[in-house]
Amino acid sequence: MSEKTINKKKKPKKRTIILSIIFILVFAMVGISASYYSYVKSKIYTESNEIKIKTVDKKSEDEVNYKEVEGITNVLLVGTDGRDVNEKARADSIIIATLDNNNKEIRLTSLFRDTLVDIEGYGPHKLNAAMAFGGIDLLKDTIQETYDISIDKYIIINFWGFEAIIDQIGGLEIDVKDYQLDELNKYIGESTGGNDCPVTESGLQLLNGKQALSYSRIRKGVGDEFERTERQREVLFKIAEKLRETNPIKYLGIVNSMLDYLNTNIDPLDALDMAYTIYKFPSLDTKQIHIPVTELSDDMNYGGEVGWVFIMDRKQNTQILHDFIFNDIEPDESQFDYSSLREALSEYRTGEWIENYQDDYEDDKSSASVNNQKDDEDIIYTGDWE
Repeated sequence: MSEKTINKKKKPKKRTIILSIIFILVFAMVGISASYYSYVKSKIYTESNEIKIKTVDKKSEDEVNYKEVEGITNVLLVGTDGRDVNEKARADSIIIATLDNNNKEIRLTSLFRDTLVDIEGYGPHKLNAAMAFGGIDLLKDTIQETYDISIDKYIIINFWGFEAIIDQIGGLEIDVKDYQLDELNKYIGESTGGNDCPVTESGLQLLNGKQALSYSRIRKGVGDEFERTERQREVLFKIAEKLRETNPIKYLGIVNSMLDYLNTNIDPLDALDMAYTIYKFPSLDTKQIHIPVTELSDDMNYGGEVGWVFIMDRKQNTQILHDFIFNDIEPDESQFDYSSLREALSEYRTGEWIENYQDDYEDDKSSASVNNQKDDEDIIYTGDWE
């Protein structure tokens, strides 16, 4: 492995949270009338053939009866820098949010955006490029091909939506470090426009939406991807804290401010059921990992337009992902197979990984075809586990 990777492993494990998960919680705090429900749905909802749409009962159109979601539900959360959430833009953050009503907890799995993958029709690229090439469908397909997991539900939010919610709740108190100032100020308004509010000093202070977005996204020279994801987690928790302190009367305004920046194939009433399920948990227990795990990955310069990427032992990382999501089993370093890791990394450097990658996927599809002919109880690793 490279010296860079060895040094990286000396740091504590950093775990990322995509910022858009907060919007599931926001839905839980909004009473939606029949007319407003239709308006929200028309703004953010993209229909999927695989999602059954609920309708409001005419007998109780001003009253929503929530119900708990059973078993395990997975939602793909994606943050993009696209001005329009429907345009094809690179995914800045990618996470699988697992709502586990069996164990009464939420599990968050960050998929590193710079992981080298084979994107169908485009060849070797970083994972986040799939979103730019073919939108959310190609991103979901690439995740399925890479990690053998099918996730139907998704939520997409862009940077403008992130800024909007922070401004709506009055900003966030962040302890800005001296070494972060230059990069933070360099990228304020980079994506959303208007570098008109520089942070003039370090220390604990109130950041607005633009400033907090820059704080959560900077990485070069300020801890790279690992500290970046730690900052994203910090910002998310601070948003959650502020929402808990915010007068519920303001929730409707918060949702209204986000409608142009959010897209999902989850019906708003289904989102409310998910949020109600979380609300019923005795405590908000959250577990987090990132994939690939640090010990089963490395980095390399793939050259050309791809550049620096994460390479990994895909089979071991896939098993870890499945164990974490479906069995609530966290990675155990003592169980890692480092001879398998060395072989996998060698295949990336020699180019053999592409052929093996495609062969594995064909095997997976054949296996899935056989499984589909069996009883439902034999089918595993789907988007929703009940």
